[in-house]
Amino acid sequence: MTQILSLPCVSFPVSTGTNEDWTDAWAYVDASGNPISGAGITLNMMLRRTEADAEAQIVASSVSGSLNGLPQNGTLSWSSTGGMNIVTLAIPDTTMARIAPGSYVGEVQAVAEGYSKTIAQIAVTIVQGIVR
Repeated sequence: MTQILSLPCVSFPVSTGTNEDWTDAWAYVDASGNPISGAGITLNMMLRRTEADAEAQIVASSVSGSLNGLPQNGTLSWSSTGGMNIVTLAIPDTTMARIAPGSYVGEVQAVAEGYSKTIAQIAVTIVQGIVR
């Protein structure tokens, strides 16, 4: 049995550039500060201009292969560091270079045991990189 139902939804802003790797990491802990395990949970993420936009700019997952028929251009992973279970998002600079500067919305969903649960909402600002 996983701890998918224990995962809270976190919201945070991110600013990144078209000329850099976008990497972020965050931990999930319970009310007592104990790590919530990600064992057995798949993570999926999409980034779009708006919630209603049909085109996903970034597609990432913790498992290989396409996501809802879309090719991945980034990755998500769970890891244990210093007693914490950390989610790490990694989008390479080659992907970022193809995305127009502007405001975007992202969402990370956890999937396990027949449940899908949004565990992160991300307001993303992408700026034009200067060094290129």
